[in-house]
Amino acid sequence: MAIRAVALVGACVLSFLFWTAFHIPDFSDADVANQVAQDVTTAYGHFPPHAEADKTGHGKVLYAHPGAGKKPTLVVYEVTDLADRDTLIQAARQAMSEAHANGITVQFFERQNVTHYDGGGLRRGPERLIDTVELKPGT
Repeated sequence: MAIRAVALVGACVLSFLFWTAFHIPDFSDADVANQVAQDVTTAYGHFPPHAEADKTGHGKVLYAHPGAGKKPTLVVYEVTDLADRDTLIQAARQAMSEAHANGITVQFFERQNVTHYDGGGLRRGPERLIDTVELKPGT
């Protein structure tokens, strides 16, 4: 009986430590990421439909990944022009405020490097990171 109690308490303590140290994104984090992506996509206006870029592995595209604590990461491909990147960053700043995000990381990659296999499946190869921009509320 005592061993079970110690195991239960130990599991609870470990769960709490992992939750606080390595917070796993939850549904509210995903909602914020989706809202930011939608707002940025609408404001930027230069992204073709996702299905087109997903099928070919080419073209301007934005993928949103939820981050713990409402801090999503936007992964952007083929937006290489500095003026276009500035426009997208301004759109992300505005979206951060509207979606009540606690920060946004924007990663700009030169292009996607995706191999599609017959019958489904894909593999990402090395991709060249152009820039990473960290946005925080109030900046």
